[in-house]
Amino acid sequence: MNHTTTLQQIIEILKEGEAFILTTHKDPDGDGIGSMLALGEALRDSGKTVQLLLEESVPSPFDLLEGATGISQDLSNDMKWSGVFVLDCADEMRLGGLREHLSEIRPWINIDHHETNTGFGDINLVEPKASSTGELVYDVIKELGLPLNTIMAENLFAAIQTDTGSFRYENTTSRALRIAAEMVDLGVSPWQVTQKVMDGHELPRLKLLKLALETIELHHGGKIATIVLAKDMFEKSGAGKLDSERFVDFIRFIRGVEIAALIRQTGDGRFKFSLRSNNRVNVAQLAAVFGGGGHERAAGFDCEGDLDKLKESFMKEAVRFLNEKC
Repeated sequence: MNHTTTLQQIIEILKEGEAFILTTHKDPDGDGIGSMLALGEALRDSGKTVQLLLEESVPSPFDLLEGATGISQDLSNDMKWSGVFVLDCADEMRLGGLREHLSEIRPWINIDHHETNTGFGDINLVEPKASSTGELVYDVIKELGLPLNTIMAENLFAAIQTDTGSFRYENTTSRALRIAAEMVDLGVSPWQVTQKVMDGHELPRLKLLKLALETIELHHGGKIATIVLAKDMFEKSGAGKLDSERFVDFIRFIRGVEIAALIRQTGDGRFKFSLRSNNRVNVAQLAAVFGGGGHERAAGFDCEGDLDKLKESFMKEAVRFLNEKC
């Protein structure tokens, strides 16, 4: 089914339904939160009842976005829901505990831009060429024929900005820039949004970065770089798990590095690998070897076991992917 046909299906559901739940993946990022807030505001403007739902409270710094205080953690059972919008989520397992809570509410409308999306929705608007899910939510709002207000504009800008690395990553398309420019014309201040979601760091983040940088290792002739965040580093620095956001870029930008991996301990014997690549390797395919996924240049996976053995297994596959591209 093509993009236009799927979009029309979504519009019909929105026109016929009265009450919708909007959610995104666990450990949400700026694209997931911004997309939720923008679409939620648009649906309310069209007279719909909306619940914005997360498994946990909105993580900093995305709690600073316009409308973030309206996101809840408790599903309202007093409403006859017309559907669930799952935004920026490549796999329904990434919903965590919400997956079971929402399983009886249909249809599920899956809007996403990850190339590894499993197509778990009853309706799937999945476009890997889009810069962000925010870009696809922009299409939905436009197709609804609703005017964009400043709340929608700020959140759409934040969604696109965060997923393009402030318009620096390879997914920064001319269309993404045009949409961002339209949001600026509507009154969005790029500087103020940047201060909210990109550059508003607390001291614990910098303490965590100091500890993390001491773990940098280069492998395979400097083409693979790793950085490790152990659980005790968060305790020593007083930082939260999202304070490590974009740490992987510090090693990604080392000259000669093709694959960068940030390895964050998430529990006893549990780790999350966040992968980035520069030019040749599709890290979504690399992550898929370990049950993960993502984008061509940004992906990840969760795993359990002994860290040294996990690193060894990852390195073997990473080297194989590199050798196939050389």
